[in-house]
Amino acid sequence: MHPTKYGMIAAGHKSTADAGAATLRAGGNAVDAAIAAVTTSFCAEPVLTAAGGGGFMLVAPAGQSSQQPALLYDGFARMPCGFRPPGFKAELKAVPIDFGDSVQTFHVGQGSVGTPSLLAMLFEAHRRHGKLPLREALAPGLDAARSGIRLNRLQASFIHLLQPILSQTSTCKSLHAPKGECLREGDDFRNPDLANTLEMLAIDGIDEMYHGDLARAIVSACTPHGLLGMEDMRAKQINIRTPLSAHVFGGTLLTNPPPASGGLLIALSACLMDRLQACPETATTAWPLLLTEALRAASRIRRAGLDARIHADGIVQETLNAQVLDLQMQDILQRLRTGSCEASDEPANRHGSTTHISIIDKDGMAVSLTTSNGEGSGIVVPGTGIHLNNMLGEEDINPLGLHALAGGNTLSSMMAPSVFMQQGQAALVMGSGGSNRLRGAILQVLTRCLLSGQSIESAVHAPRLHNEGNRLDFEPDCLSEHEKEQLIQLGWKLNPWQQQNVYFGGVHAIQCMANGDLLGSGDPRRGGAVVAE
Repeated sequence: MHPTKYGMIAAGHKSTADAGAATLRAGGNAVDAAIAAVTTSFCAEPVLTAAGGGGFMLVAPAGQSSQQPALLYDGFARMPCGFRPPGFKAELKAVPIDFGDSVQTFHVGQGSVGTPSLLAMLFEAHRRHGKLPLREALAPGLDAARSGIRLNRLQASFIHLLQPILSQTSTCKSLHAPKGECLREGDDFRNPDLANTLEMLAIDGIDEMYHGDLARAIVSACTPHGLLGMEDMRAKQINIRTPLSAHVFGGTLLTNPPPASGGLLIALSACLMDRLQACPETATTAWPLLLTEALRAASRIRRAGLDARIHADGIVQETLNAQVLDLQMQDILQRLRTGSCEASDEPANRHGSTTHISIIDKDGMAVSLTTSNGEGSGIVVPGTGIHLNNMLGEEDINPLGLHALAGGNTLSSMMAPSVFMQQGQAALVMGSGGSNRLRGAILQVLTRCLLSGQSIESAVHAPRLHNEGNRLDFEPDCLSEHEKEQLIQLGWKLNPWQQQNVYFGGVHAIQCMANGDLLGSGDPRRGGAVVAE
């Protein structure tokens, strides 16, 4: 147990968590701490998130009421309107990345850049909820960018892995390989240009980034072979949505609503798990079998056309209505009775450049914040320190095809910052990195806590599994020999891993106990850390 005076933060790096905790200690609330933490993560976790990226922030005020509802801030990339001459073809450079056991191609360059809406989201959330002056909330991030943060082994390995992308332009290479070679473990990652940019925005206001000279510099960096234009920068950058709400496990799961798909798919799998654990027919069925089938059902629904309809009104009710859940339940029960090998592939991202921050402050306000820069476009806007995203080149968030989404629409995303509510208070705050794997990672931690009664630390550290088509990847000690035999009979091709791996997501989470004490866990797979104040 961790009794705290100021609150708790779980994040993907000790420096990220420390920045948020220091802000709580200085009298800030959870939103102030989130801003301090995420701007620090731009240097602590520089390949997972950046000022030129996007993200989602779920804010659940303490003691929820109709006067203070939970809000989901959508600051993810939008498809540029792309007003270009007839016959113009945007630049998408295919860059193969060697993961050792596989090679995956990512697309970068000017045509890969979607709207960089993350900072607009942070500034708006602060305007609505912040307690400290904005400059105080930004101070830890400014200090990190100027002084530098020493790279740990994990973050250095990400820079080395993505070196073919990070060396695309001289400005990007100088940031990640300032002496000609990629920064290594123990080197300091500095970004003084970004510190100057953030300080300027704190003084002049966020409009400078989307309407002023900074906006013009960003567009210039994407010209002449990109789609991003001034009309896209001047357009509305964020949407404030009502979180998707699912009544499961004796409480309410709040998560990221459409047009993001990850929250909806987690809610679908959670609803199925809730029904399966209450079904007499599955009373003796092993937990991994139920979990695998719930994840498979979500994958099938996604491949059956969910992505094409994710922007449609009523998609949540259509997907989570009782009839659909009953049909999925019957399909799962039939598979468990007879066995079947039917499953579907989904777009994959072997790396999953995403990170997450969970916070509960002393008053009980909860913030769940997930951000990403994709793999990065390889373009750092000269003189600004802003590494622009490559969201338009990410196949897993463009399942209809690269550049196929209509201009102005928000890209879909698997990112799913989530808060589980019980009796009007945040009982679990969580989220994950990991691209397509993050929804399974979140579901496994959620169900281990709420169905199996495990502590948040045990649930986060426990071995995980992930379904890809008919293949089931799993970490050591995840499955018993009998469970493996049963899964083989159900048509799964088992692919055991030799150790826990970053591939299986990075859940950073906080659990609020009934007596008000806080427990937290940073996922060791992604260098997670917890700081209680």
